[in-house]
Amino acid sequence: MTADLQKGRMGPRACLLGLLALFVAGKCSYSPEPDQQWTLPPGWVSLGRADPEEELSLTFALRQQNLERLSELVQAVSDPGSSRYGKYLTLEDVAELVRPSPLTLHTVQKWLLAAGARNCHSVTTQDFLTCWLSVRQAELLLSGAEFHHYMGGPAETHVVRSPRPYRLPKALASHVDFVGGLHRFPPTSTLRQRPEPQVPGTVGLHLGVTPSVIRERYNLTAQDVGSGTTNNSQACAQFLEQYFHESDLAEFMRLFGGNFAHQASVARVVGQQGRGQAGIEASLDVEYLMSAGANISTWVYSSPGRHESQEPFLQWLLLLSNESALPHVHTVSYGDDEDSLSSAYIQRVNTELMKAAARGLTLLFASGDSGAGCWSVSGRHRFRPSFPASSPYVTTVGGTSFRNPFRVTDEVVDYISGGGFSNVFPRPSYQVTRGCHESCLNEEVEGQGFCSGPGWDPVTGWGTPNFPALLKTLINP
Repeated sequence: MTADLQKGRMGPRACLLGLLALFVAGKCSYSPEPDQQWTLPPGWVSLGRADPEEELSLTFALRQQNLERLSELVQAVSDPGSSRYGKYLTLEDVAELVRPSPLTLHTVQKWLLAAGARNCHSVTTQDFLTCWLSVRQAELLLSGAEFHHYMGGPAETHVVRSPRPYRLPKALASHVDFVGGLHRFPPTSTLRQRPEPQVPGTVGLHLGVTPSVIRERYNLTAQDVGSGTTNNSQACAQFLEQYFHESDLAEFMRLFGGNFAHQASVARVVGQQGRGQAGIEASLDVEYLMSAGANISTWVYSSPGRHESQEPFLQWLLLLSNESALPHVHTVSYGDDEDSLSSAYIQRVNTELMKAAARGLTLLFASGDSGAGCWSVSGRHRFRPSFPASSPYVTTVGGTSFRNPFRVTDEVVDYISGGGFSNVFPRPSYQVTRGCHESCLNEEVEGQGFCSGPGWDPVTGWGTPNFPALLKTLINP
């Protein structure tokens, strides 16, 4: 769906009046993301101010409606005891429910048109609007913003961001959640060099975890494959100029897919698939998804963030909000530290994940590879979960390793695997336990807190228990 703001062409006088009104409104403004941290991530450097005439692509998150009703429907379609269980909503149903009010659509479009925004595009749900502006126009529109070029990350990625907070006219407070493309830097890849084992003399890497090893461990036989039909599909997402190559996928399947039926090519690429060098993470995601979910039609969502002002993860969410027919299972290796994001951004992204849940989509997110994480607040240590892995509307997947690194044996939780409960969202009722966690472990973890180490269970975030308290609880439950 396209919302071309140029259609309502305004005369020069009207535009000047609009800009004057914008200036006056700016005297009475608010910050949509007052708690958004802005610190230059390690490995990133500033390249100086952006040229005033440079073009920017910014995404405006418009305020949605009926979110309480959406939450109720998600619970109903997900609860086996509900009469609505399994009766998922279509994208059109979701759009009808959450679409911004006519007043919101009119107000935001008029504001952007007065500022000179052009080539604006919306999505089916009409709750996002992506527009192009010059740096000069964007800095006038978003009071306080100051756009700079930055470079960093393993691939020396280039981005345009503002080191200063932005403000909007108070008249927009009930219409705009946040503006994307100003503050958040692309997170580093979740694929990292595995650190040395913490216990001397142990081997922490299994020699050759090929598709056949995984299929053996989970008792997948030659019959445990998909039908190859299009009504059974799966998808993965790739970001930040990370691409897979069809030729690499075909060669991988030739080498490792000989003992099970499989597909040697991706069924569909949604978004822009680049022609640069293949990325390790993107390649592994596609190859192992198509090996474990063998002979299943596979899509790849490509959100390269090719323009410097784009946020790749936000672009992926927009793709989901614009596809009526899409796979029901998505796997995503992407995450930010939960505490590095503004409340407005987290809550809005969580709503987008809730929209996906209402449609019956299963979203699998990597839990991260920093254990339970640890950061200090006023001298006390706290857990640092990853988001969106901490969202209640996704399934978070951690990592395991074989107990014996030279054989296909029992698995144990890998000590670098992320986890822990969210510091933002309350735990669902089915995750609230009594007994050991509440009476023993919670006191140790929340009362004192200490950084992750060999004694942690990185999946739950629980620390080594207080054994005297544990014994007392077991004897006198």
